[in-house]
This record gives sequence, C-alpha cells and structure tokens, in this order.
Amino acid sequence: MKLKDHKIYSLVLLALFAMAGCKKTLQLDPTTSYSSSNFWSETPQATAALYGAYNLLQGAMAPESVLYGEGRADNVVINPLALSSQTLNLLTNNLNSSLPITSWNAYYQVVNQSNLILQNTLTMKQKGLYLGKDADYKSVRGQAYALRAFCYFYMTRLWGKLSLVTEPLTDANQQVNIARSDTAAVYARIQADLDSAAIAPVPATYTTASATRAQFTMGALNALYTDFYMWRHQYQNALASSQKILTNSTYSLTALYSASSTIDYNVTPALIDNTAYAQMFTKGFSSESIFEIDYNFAERATRSFLITVYGDLGFQPFFKASGYLSSKFTSTDLRSKINFDTNSGIVKFFEKSGFDRSTQDDKNIIIYRLADIILLRAEALNKTGDVAGAMTLVNQIRARAGATVYTAASYAGLSTDQIEDLILDERDRELCFEGKRWFDLVRTGKAIKVMQPINGLSQTANYLWPISLTEIRLNPLLDQNSYYQ
Repeated sequence: MKLKDHKIYSLVLLALFAMAGCKKTLQLDPTTSYSSSNFWSETPQATAALYGAYNLLQGAMAPESVLYGEGRADNVVINPLALSSQTLNLLTNNLNSSLPITSWNAYYQVVNQSNLILQNTLTMKQKGLYLGKDADYKSVRGQAYALRAFCYFYMTRLWGKLSLVTEPLTDANQQVNIARSDTAAVYARIQADLDSAAIAPVPATYTTASATRAQFTMGALNALYTDFYMWRHQYQNALASSQKILTNSTYSLTALYSASSTIDYNVTPALIDNTAYAQMFTKGFSSESIFEIDYNFAERATRSFLITVYGDLGFQPFFKASGYLSSKFTSTDLRSKINFDTNSGIVKFFEKSGFDRSTQDDKNIIIYRLADIILLRAEALNKTGDVAGAMTLVNQIRARAGATVYTAASYAGLSTDQIEDLILDERDRELCFEGKRWFDLVRTGKAIKVMQPINGLSQTANYLWPISLTEIRLNPLLDQNSYYQ
C-alpha cells in the first residue's frame, strides 16, 4: 500500500469551526506545505488535522459510497443515456481490478490522518501542551479512533482481509509493504478502536446542531457499534448499542405523513419538499440524522456528486430506479414520491422543483440515521425471538410514511427468515439509494437469492470486490481476492 495522493497535505488544513449557520460545520483552509518540526506545537493544529481527516472522508465517500452500496444491488438500473463502463460492470457483476472504484486508497488516506493525530497528540500531551485541556485531548483522539474504525469497517465489508496500518506515514512517497490480515484481526482492530473512542470518550454533542451531525459523537459511535455487531451477527450486542440511541433525546424521527393533512401530493408533488422528512435529504442535519458527511460547494467547494449518480433523468445520471423497487411501494406510501419521479428518475436527495445543479450539487451523504438503527434493531429482535417487538419497530417506520401497518395476524406463523424478509423490504423502502442495500443483502446472506436472477451472482466469494491492480503493483505483498485470481 502506498499513500500517494496529494491529499496528504490536508494534514495541515487550518480550520475554523463555524459557530452558527446551516452547513457551516467545518471551514477548511488548506495550506501547501507540511513540516513536522513546526507542526503539532499547539493544540489548535491537532484540531485542524482532525478536520482534515473529515475532509479526506468527504473525498472517500463522494460518490463512491453510494456506488458501493447500491451499484451491485437491485434498487437501480442503468440510465442508457449515461452509460459508462464502470456502472455497467457494477450492475452486470463483471467487476475487475482495473476499475477505479476498486481502489481503497482514499480510505487509507483517512486512516493515515487518524494515525498521525493519535501519534502526535500523545506526544503533545507528554510535552504538557494539553495541560488543562483534557476534554479537547479526549475529543480529538476519540474522533480519530472512530474515523479509523469506520474506515476499516467500511473497507473490510468490501475487500475482506486488509493491511492493518496503525503507524502514520509522513511522506506521501513513502513505500510501505504490508500483507493483508485476516478478517478476524481486522474485526479485532475495529473493536479496539471503537472501544478506545468510547473510553476517550467522544463528545455527546458539539456546540452547533450541524457539528453534532457531521462529527463523531457517542450517538454516531453507537450507530457504528450497532452496524458492526449486526455485520458480525452479534445480536445481543447490537440490541445494547441500539438501545442507547433510541433513548438518546438528540434524535427523533422526522415527520412525513399526517392523517389530518389535506394536501394531495399527487396534485402538487413539489409541496412534499416542505416536509421534514424530505428536507432531511435536501437540506441535511435533521433531527433524525446521527452521522452524515457534510458537503458545501459555496463555502468549501466540496461536492458529493450525487447528481451524477442519481437525479431527474434530465440531468442524465448513472442510474434510475428499478421497477423491482418501485413495485414495493403501495399507493399510500409517501416515500415513493420522495424517492423517484414518474419517469423512474431518482430524486430523493433533490428538491422536486427549483433545484439548481450548478450551485447545489452538494447534498450531504447520510451514513446513519435513526430509522436505519430502528430497523437494524428490529432485525436483532427478530433473531433473538422477539417478533412482536421487531414488528412494532417496523410499524413505527411504516406509519410515519403513511403505509398500512402490519397486524399480528398478518405475520403470525411466519418463520424467522420470513420476518427478516419483511424487515429487509422495509429497509429497502426506507433506505433505498442511501448506500445500504448491497451490504444488507450480503450481511443477511440473501445476495445470491436476490441478485442471481438479475446479474448471475452465484458464489459467496464474489461478494468481495477485487483489489485494485494499481494497489497490488505498489505492494507486492498484497494477494488478490480468490474470485478474481
């Protein structure tokens, strides 16, 4: 592995934390040089380096995260007017190591930045630079541990075995040859980093509502814990971590359906933009958001590029909504009007009227929100025998959307696997296009069942992605995943 990208210089991003205003979470002013002799000499520099890590995460997740989470699944189909070899390879399950999306380099940049922070803040504390600033010290380090855990968790779900790097590189041209560790070691590293972030601890909230959603908090950490435990089928642990989120007053479901509303969204579909649920995606930082990646073109020239992947077909994005997904929505389910238009254009993240591509292509990418955790918890409850508790949570999400709730009689006698299918269908309706679907199918072992009729997926070894040929050439100790050898 070679961390070769010029973004290594984000180490010295000198950031000002904005005290007010939507989408002003991190204001970053990059410099063009780095010298270890004069950096790490005062605590604001460590905070600036932390903001640099979030800046690198912006680059890693835009728009690759939605391609990883949706491009191989059943929610999307190719827009024939925007055909590209990469998106075609994803949807037809013809991955190869030459595709740009198979590179993990951007995530290792965040890992390296986290390693720099962890090493140097410890030295700074030993020098007395954090005297009287213990809360700042714990906050910076806790977030660095959480960011590293997040990146390793994200990468291992895609590539399986990983090169575990816990020491920083200070030279962008430094060559490091490290073999991949098996997933047991990767999971142990993730668990240790999560626990270190919790012990630090990361803060419960920050001084602004937007920062509380765009930086790692205890809520975001518990969401990551829940996701991690569900991936590993550790359901009791997932129930414990998810319960901490459900009892956290920082988070509440946004409003969408109201039985007393006289608005007919079939007549005036643009009015749905006024709902809190719709604005969760178009404006960001909702009460439901637990952790999201903050983009703002006007202030920092950062873009999520979601419009290149999704959007009204007039913008010619990569994908449009699949008929298979559209068929899952009933006529009363308002989420269908949020998610896509009558031409199968995916408009979930964009205003239904008045959207300006030239100035607003900076919609945030939501990593975790309350509905996601509620439905993961429903899965865990089902797996541990509490079907009624699981379906109560599913009905909470359905009622919010205006969909008919399940009665006890409607699911009486269903097996654990059949209940899981109901929950997964609800996750699909609720979280479609948010980069969750592929991981849900793999996590629950249903990827072949769902995808084989669509693209021929037939082997569990094919769940993993190939490792970029570029990465293998740079590091001869890397071995290619077996399916692609």
